[in-house]
Amino acid sequence: MTKLEAWISKFLFSEDSSEKGLRNPQKVYDLLNIKPKGKIILISGTNGKGTTGEILTQLGLQKGLKVGTFSSPHLIRINERIKINGEPISDDLFLYSLESIKEAKGDIPLNFFQYLALAMMKIFNDEKIDLWIVEIGIGGRLDPTNILNADLSIITNVQLDHEEILGKGIENIAKEKAGIIKENQHFIFGDSHMPNSLEHETSIKNSNSLILKKDFEVKKTKKSIMYFDKKNKFKIDDTKSIDSSSIAVAIRSFISLGIKISENQIQKALNSFSIKGRCEVISDDPFILIDVCHNPSALEKLKKELHKSVKGKKTAAIFASSKDIYDLISPLKEMIDCWHFPKCKEKRLLDPELFLSSVDSRNIGSHGESLEVTFEKIKNKSEYDAIVIYGSFYLVGEFLESNLV
Repeated sequence: MTKLEAWISKFLFSEDSSEKGLRNPQKVYDLLNIKPKGKIILISGTNGKGTTGEILTQLGLQKGLKVGTFSSPHLIRINERIKINGEPISDDLFLYSLESIKEAKGDIPLNFFQYLALAMMKIFNDEKIDLWIVEIGIGGRLDPTNILNADLSIITNVQLDHEEILGKGIENIAKEKAGIIKENQHFIFGDSHMPNSLEHETSIKNSNSLILKKDFEVKKTKKSIMYFDKKNKFKIDDTKSIDSSSIAVAIRSFISLGIKISENQIQKALNSFSIKGRCEVISDDPFILIDVCHNPSALEKLKKELHKSVKGKKTAAIFASSKDIYDLISPLKEMIDCWHFPKCKEKRLLDPELFLSSVDSRNIGSHGESLEVTFEKIKNKSEYDAIVIYGSFYLVGEFLESNLV
């Protein structure tokens, strides 16, 4: 265990705080005397936050800006959540920020997410970051990052997810996410249909709102992507099959903030795009794809990718999840020849036994064995042309950390 991991285990996980609002983090934020100088972008949404954030990061780097990116969760090391110019911060810098927060807060209780958010804010402030790209965890209204006075708020889309926390139905979920919209500031919605509760919030906040397919547009062909709005038009080569709506939102974000970008800079940013665990092919022989999709709408993207990549191949799947068992398995049953449900190290994942009823017993290869044993079993059977590892960040993170490929 590293010094950073020991500190986090001792303080961040031991502190008991039922306070989930913004009051306590706001108090500590003020005590730390954080006064951001750069532009701040808040990103919420059901899917596409990470992709949008990575494109914005690469665009910022092409402009020569010092870029700070905050995202969650991490795959292997917690440092991945806080990056400067695309690189995870050092253990020393992370520890210094956490210790500064602990000293400043006194007896003000903070939970794990509040601690991390404040650590990010202190680091970005101290490092004089030009462009803050801040991904919201769940929802938005009560997320500790929402104490930041953002220059631009983004909601990528609103789908059914985390209803036990955000409320039942699209309108309740949208209302919670809409909490990140700031008075008289820019707001971008990365979908064409805006829920009523979201539209109501933009009206109350008098935000400068822009909606995909209404105020800006993106069209994808086999080889290129076209972005256009009333004043701008860009044609970019599509070399990595990046989600086109995320590209459009990122481009429109820079334009809204008054940061000029050229077609060449956009192209270089997309060429540099890299994000772990999102429909990522990590081996061609054998074909191995990993994906952290953990809700039905994200699964649709995986399904499209598999139709393109594994059609005609005998395919094995390794799956683990903490929720939505049937919805995350059923849509792929036609494409998967054999299912494996390992016993992962993360205790928050559901017992593999619970997955067995979701598939035909004849198609179950194994369950309850370690991830390493499960993978080696599949790999040693030459009958499989493709392996898909998907479902949870914890599963994909453990797989990458184990260096099995």
